Amino acid sequence: MRTVQLDIGDDIVPFAFLGVSCSDAGHKFCWNLNRNMGTHLGFHHELEVTHKKRPVTRHCVWRHQDDNEGWTFDVIWNRVPEGAMIPTLVHFDYLLRVESMMGERTDMLMESLRSMRRVAACFPVAASAITQPEVLYYE
Repeated sequence: MRTVQLDIGDDIVPFAFLGVSCSDAGHKFCWNLNRNMGTHLGFHHELEVTHKKRPVTRHCVWRHQDDNEGWTFDVIWNRVPEGAMIPTLVHFDYLLRVESMMGERTDMLMESLRSMRRVAACFPVAASAITQPEVLYYE
């Protein structure tokens, strides 16, 4: 008997990602972001990532959630002294995971980040560029 595989289409990533290069430490970067944008980033949790050929790395996550506007974004410290969480994105110090019902939040966030002091670069990151995407699916 012939078997058929069902493709449900889970290729769609529900988040938008931004990569940020900034020399500030995580808490200072988030404090500056809160001050410049009026957000309320607070420590959310610490991700522990197991890599194939490198030691385990730990990455802090800060979260801003706006229930009235219907959007959430997380600042993830990508590049720590032990190594990068996403090796293909080692040139970004921080990754922002944006979840929004309306897509324009990502563009507004990107423009605000680009105007901040000490932010060297901010670019959108394609979900296909992220190796080990499962580490970005946390609650």
